[in-house]
Amino acid sequence: MKKSISSFIAMLLVFTMLFSMNASAFIGKEHNGAITAVTDILGGIIDGAITFLGMLTRNPDHPTVEEYFASGSENFYEGTKTFIDEAADGAKWSLGFGKESIVPDDLRDGTKEYYTGGYFTQKVNGVLDDQKAVAIALNDGSGRGTTIFASIDGIGVNNGDIRAIRAAAEQKLKAKGIDSDINAININATHCHTVIDTQGIGLDLLLEIFKSFFLGADRSMDNDFLEVMIDRASDAIVEAYMNTETGSLFYFETVGMSKDEANGLYLDDEYPYIINKRYYTEGFQHCFACFKFVPDNEKSAATIFTNIGAHPTVVDEETSLLSSDFPAYMEEKINAAGMNFMFIQGAQAPVSVDKWQEMPETAGEVEAKIAANPTAADYKTAIHIGYEYARLILEAQDKAKEIEPILNVKMTEYVVQLETGLFAYGATEGFIGTTTVKDSSSETGYSVITEAGYIEIGKDIVLLTAPGEIVPQLIYGNVISAEESYHGTEWTYEATASLVPEGKTVLVMGLCNDAIGYILPDNDFAHFITDTIWDMDGADKVFGPYHRHYEELLSAGSKAGSTTVKVLNELVKNANP
Repeated sequence: MKKSISSFIAMLLVFTMLFSMNASAFIGKEHNGAITAVTDILGGIIDGAITFLGMLTRNPDHPTVEEYFASGSENFYEGTKTFIDEAADGAKWSLGFGKESIVPDDLRDGTKEYYTGGYFTQKVNGVLDDQKAVAIALNDGSGRGTTIFASIDGIGVNNGDIRAIRAAAEQKLKAKGIDSDINAININATHCHTVIDTQGIGLDLLLEIFKSFFLGADRSMDNDFLEVMIDRASDAIVEAYMNTETGSLFYFETVGMSKDEANGLYLDDEYPYIINKRYYTEGFQHCFACFKFVPDNEKSAATIFTNIGAHPTVVDEETSLLSSDFPAYMEEKINAAGMNFMFIQGAQAPVSVDKWQEMPETAGEVEAKIAANPTAADYKTAIHIGYEYARLILEAQDKAKEIEPILNVKMTEYVVQLETGLFAYGATEGFIGTTTVKDSSSETGYSVITEAGYIEIGKDIVLLTAPGEIVPQLIYGNVISAEESYHGTEWTYEATASLVPEGKTVLVMGLCNDAIGYILPDNDFAHFITDTIWDMDGADKVFGPYHRHYEELLSAGSKAGSTTVKVLNELVKNANP
């Protein structure tokens, strides 16, 4: 036993020295001062330890990149086979809506606790509102197929689990004798933190890492819940597909919501409800982008689906009842107005809700709700913000403009290299549901296969899909400068929105079809220990103001930003030659 411990320590020291020597090579970089050099060294030590831990665990037998693409990309959809510029003769929109709760019965009856996905140690032992899978089936009447847009309340859903949901939906349709014309199934996570973990990056991951040394690797999210999520999310998709009916589709936007006087960012916004925690610069979405479908059948309910990039992190992590945060209370108010509702998360990387703002217009409704249910008092802010956001949406409906029935969809798969860290460890060891491959060009020997997309809704709206928490400036522009970036280098890629023809609205469906973590600009990617060591949050350091670097803790790596933007830019250019 003592010999085994000594051998373990000796090997760990060897890996630590190797990675420290590798990191020390960065000291000579002209743009680096002592702070970045030391951070690189200490980060290398941590990465060496993580790499060594990975050697102690049996890795799943991942295919190579070449083997994966040769296999035919199972349960991946490419979108519409052709693009159209004009609506088909006599075409009308069709839309179907489906919704299912994914809360397990044993949580509802209090016989089992579950870890949440957003906070490492938080468990829920009851239910305040709900955790749902919602789906919309949309068809433009051109004969080119139906596109599914779905949303799951959760921190994120990895690509392997997305594909399992797709397969289950198709199997259920076939069991009903339906040969579907689905051309894409795009599934977005709302990124709610205080719901059951849908990804497996939390305390369960650390527990599974420990268990894997003795029992082998297993998924780090609750396996029983995983089955429930796949089953009921696929049910919602089937329900939406079978409920399609003709009608008209409209688009409108709420007032602006992100005035930030404290940090010198002045916009023409009326409501200061959205803040950017990492970059105090322009370049993110400031209003709810809203679609409203009105069925031809007057007895059928209308549907609103709405998009903005903002973290639903209003509910305190000390609470013990499951809550889908402010989107749940947006839904409550919009349902009360007689309409279906779906929330679509956008490009929200460091963008959050400013929960300290006063909202007098809906205060009375909130107080009445809490008076009727005192248990909801700990969730007051989420209820208040949800009611307020719903109010803004409902009041903006008179600005709605009809959209021509044109739906063009192009989806693509691409490779993101994994770098040593918590996310990469979970992906390579099989703890989380990524589509992982062996990749000789990656420094760790592994990459993930993920997805991105370009979608046109009508003639004037473009919806981009990104597989993680993407920094919105990568899409809209104003990426951090060389002077302020961690590496002191320029970001050299064009903002994706700048490549879209002028006059079109560009939206983002983030955390879509995967959850590869934060997608950050390469020039500002630091080791995740940077904040911890140097208290980086806005402080002036060696070569100018540093920005917080918490996000790097949960990222596929420093190349995720450039890799994703290159793919999105290529999709835009191909669609707009």
